[in-house]
Amino acid sequence: MTMEQEIESAARTFQKFGQVVGNDVKRVCALGASYFASSAESAAPKGSKPHKRYSTAKVNKAIRAPKGMGNVVATYMPGNLARSIRVLDLKKTKNAAFVGAKLNKGAVSGTFSGMRADGYYMHMVEKGTKKWGGKPFFLASWERSKPRVTAIMVKEFERTIARFVAQNSI
Repeated sequence: MTMEQEIESAARTFQKFGQVVGNDVKRVCALGASYFASSAESAAPKGSKPHKRYSTAKVNKAIRAPKGMGNVVATYMPGNLARSIRVLDLKKTKNAAFVGAKLNKGAVSGTFSGMRADGYYMHMVEKGTKKWGGKPFFLASWERSKPRVTAIMVKEFERTIARFVAQNSI
């Protein structure tokens, strides 16, 4: 085999290796993300009583209905926020996995209990509002689980590399 043929062969092998690893990135990211999602789910604060979301016609945005008045649109049972945290299935992402609160689309109403969850208010719990300081749990959970997520992903990439080497006898 000439030097040019060896270089060409090595280049094809590296190209195939890049494709194998590239095709595996989303799966490996999803493994790390699922560990983080379970960590964030267990860290999510759980209330002791249901809370409600209201919809009331407003003359302007500055005027709100008095507390307890208005139309109840949805009732959220304790633990709804934790149930809503998951690995989000975003179709357009190729090399990443995202963890967050699952949001229901459209006009959401009814009671959220059991498997039904809508975490539209996660940012308010995490960062607070102008009347409440918040209870940060998501970013703290990420900081705690980051070393384990990294280890899971590195181990899985090492397995991918080992499979590639075994199949291509490099």
